[in-house]
Amino acid sequence: MKFNKLFSGFMIFAVFFSLFIFAVQKEVYAANAASKAAAFPIPGVAENTGGGNDVNIKKIEKKLDNALTEIKAIRKENKAKSSENYFSNIQLLGTLIGSYTYNLAKPEAVNTPSSFEGNGNYGDNWQTDGFAVNNADITLRRSPGTSSNPYGVGFRISLDFGQNIQFYKAYYGDTSYFTTPFQDRTPYDIRKAYININLPVGSGLDIHIGKENELLGFEAFNPIRNWNDTYSLLDAVEPATLTGVFLTYNFVPALTSTLGIANTINSAVPIDNLPVIELNESYAAASMLTFNGGFIYGENSYLVGGSDGGGTNGQLYEDNLNKSFYGYIDGVFSPTADWSFVADYELGLGGGINASLLNENGITASSFNGYPTLVKTSSDTYDKSRFYGIAGYIHHQHNYAFGQIAETLRETAAYDQNGMWEMTSAPGTGYTYIDSTLTFAYQPSFKNFKDVQCRLEFEHQASNHNVYLDSNGLQTHSQQNTINLMVLYSF
Repeated sequence: MKFNKLFSGFMIFAVFFSLFIFAVQKEVYAANAASKAAAFPIPGVAENTGGGNDVNIKKIEKKLDNALTEIKAIRKENKAKSSENYFSNIQLLGTLIGSYTYNLAKPEAVNTPSSFEGNGNYGDNWQTDGFAVNNADITLRRSPGTSSNPYGVGFRISLDFGQNIQFYKAYYGDTSYFTTPFQDRTPYDIRKAYININLPVGSGLDIHIGKENELLGFEAFNPIRNWNDTYSLLDAVEPATLTGVFLTYNFVPALTSTLGIANTINSAVPIDNLPVIELNESYAAASMLTFNGGFIYGENSYLVGGSDGGGTNGQLYEDNLNKSFYGYIDGVFSPTADWSFVADYELGLGGGINASLLNENGITASSFNGYPTLVKTSSDTYDKSRFYGIAGYIHHQHNYAFGQIAETLRETAAYDQNGMWEMTSAPGTGYTYIDSTLTFAYQPSFKNFKDVQCRLEFEHQASNHNVYLDSNGLQTHSQQNTINLMVLYSF
């Protein structure tokens, strides 16, 4: 009983003590608040000056209304972004290119597989004299993510039309494709068609599934980023497109690696449409120095059957033992924003067509009339080949008030040891080629012409054999000179 009375008295004391402490804290808080208000007055709120308080309150209310309006606008914008569907982020890109080419030798165009069109080793500007629509590229692209969240699924589709694509066009199983001059091929193709997936693996794993152009060499099939009107001799022998799975990853920030497992689809010889491995590395050694290198390796050769009376005409025979390799390494040095220097080395090796393939299918080399011509390179192999070359570029550009002026000097030397790579080579004979170009470019800064670039290029080609045509269509020249004027428009 005494314990209960003692406990009740203690509780009553605790309640009154708490009320006392609360009252004291309230007075202290009020005093502090008044002190702070005096030391840090609210902008636009005057001290107690009678009727001035109403005016100041209205100013505060106006500022609050403006703030609420801004908040509503931000919420509306965020809601619109969150409600965007997948296809609202699609970009439409395009490139339109036209040119005029003039060959000073005025060669006669010869429409045969061995001599092609009059400009010899030209893969992109084969027309000897006149205007041409080189390329019309239409691209639909969606990035896999956004700037705030780069992960997701995107895609890219590029449709190409024009004279240039006739050389880079993919092979789709038509055996007459390689017995028909490329200027007679259909002038359109799908250059790229792939799904782009970016996964949150480490620093980000980028995946392409589908078809895209190869990454070999310094000159890729991208006329906007290419400094020249024409492409070098080295570019003419690279594989054209690949179809498969490509993985890109940065193991360290300065190193970008791309691995592809794909089928080649190529316009060059030997005929390519078999599984290959592609590897490319790009290393930014410094802010002004970058190294690139890579290769394509695999069983990528077909044999076009000859008309030997045994029913082999027009058939394709897969040679699994024939391994081919094409690799490159280059360095890009840019000491300033206006200057760039490039050195590039490329190497191509062909394993050759095995004699057993011919014997097993009843094909004799003498009766073979396909393309390329069979050349015996050992006791059991045909058409082994080796190709290599070097290229150097000096590029200068500068922005003026009226636009950008650029100059590019390119020197290329290529050696086709067995005459199996360059289109003007004869199988079984070694060829050396020299290609020199000087290109001037101008891109206006005026409002309606910022996306237009004009290029004027002078090109000199030479060989150790007479491979270039004269006015009668005969290969009587070891040198030729051309002038090319090109206009590019991108959007």
